[in-house]
Amino acid sequence: MSQSFDGIKEKLKRSHENVLNLQAEVNRFFEESRYPVLPQDDVKALLEAIKYHSQRDIPLRFSVLAGEIAHHLRSCLDHIVWQFSTDAYRRDHFKRIEFPILETRPPDKDSVKRHEGKIKGITNPDVLRAIEALQPYNSANPVESALLVIHNMDITDKHRELVLCLSTGAVEVPHEVVGRVVAKLRPSYQQGIMDGAFEAELQREIENHAKIVATISFANFRGREFEAIIPAMMELNNEVVRIVAHFDRFLPR
Repeated sequence: MSQSFDGIKEKLKRSHENVLNLQAEVNRFFEESRYPVLPQDDVKALLEAIKYHSQRDIPLRFSVLAGEIAHHLRSCLDHIVWQFSTDAYRRDHFKRIEFPILETRPPDKDSVKRHEGKIKGITNPDVLRAIEALQPYNSANPVESALLVIHNMDITDKHRELVLCLSTGAVEVPHEVVGRVVAKLRPSYQQGIMDGAFEAELQREIENHAKIVATISFANFRGREFEAIIPAMMELNNEVVRIVAHFDRFLPR
């Protein structure tokens, strides 16, 4: 049985590229608008900008690209189960092999049988325990599970486009602002004498450099309202990267 995560890692690279491509297109969507940045010091102008953006049509392409990202991530999870399944199970039951993602525990014997059929070809007990530990039903609030979000997005994308909306009021802080604050206060941090200095300095920098922007968002994401699409998809991508790295430890060396 040949085991390698090379294909999975290529899928993750492609998923990351798709997030960056989507980000570029979303940025261009707003940069080419009448209000690329929302006015902050003029209430009347701010309300006009919000009305302007609320009436714009979101390109359907954004939903399609988000769906492609979700599909790549779901596929990575399924490939994990495939890699740990025996050759015989791959040959005889290749259509059953899938990474199970369940919001609730299987309620009856038939459900348990369907669940077990997806992973029956796996003989490594550590892998089976890891899959069980990741199940959303083990969480106090399954709706927050990144795996459940990916699973539901992939199912939705098979039948219709993902639902996106325009939201306003997100605060955008340049990465270099945070980096500058961290570099400035690192000596104090290393000496353990921060005393809230980081928070205070960061707050000053935010007030000086932050800007209010309109965003393309999911209306609901992991139980959160109006989550901007780019950080949301990057969050899912990073979670799958972490999961793949966890299972990679169980591959024979």
